[in-house]
Amino acid sequence: VTIEQAADWWLGNLEGPWFQALESAIEQEWGTRPLRIREGGSIPSIPFLEKTFGCPALHLPLGQSTDQAHLANERISLNNLLKGKAVLERFFLSVASVEQDE
Repeated sequence: VTIEQAADWWLGNLEGPWFQALESAIEQEWGTRPLRIREGGSIPSIPFLEKTFGCPALHLPLGQSTDQAHLANERISLNNLLKGKAVLERFFLSVASVEQDE
């Protein structure tokens, strides 16, 4: 086996204010605290973006394990898509109000 390319792995800061705001928005929208599952950490663009822009990144998956991500017949539930949109709305409103208060 020859490794021809490698990328940094990523692990978000679970105690940071951005993550906390996103987690709160998820809980408000879905009515339950989200599970913290380490999945998707091999996405090489996330650490690249953090380093390039000098700010923390967040990863908000909208799919389910049964969505067949990156395979033929990949799908996403319309409910997950609409709830994901609502989560982002809540998150941006929350972050905007915190920024104005400071």
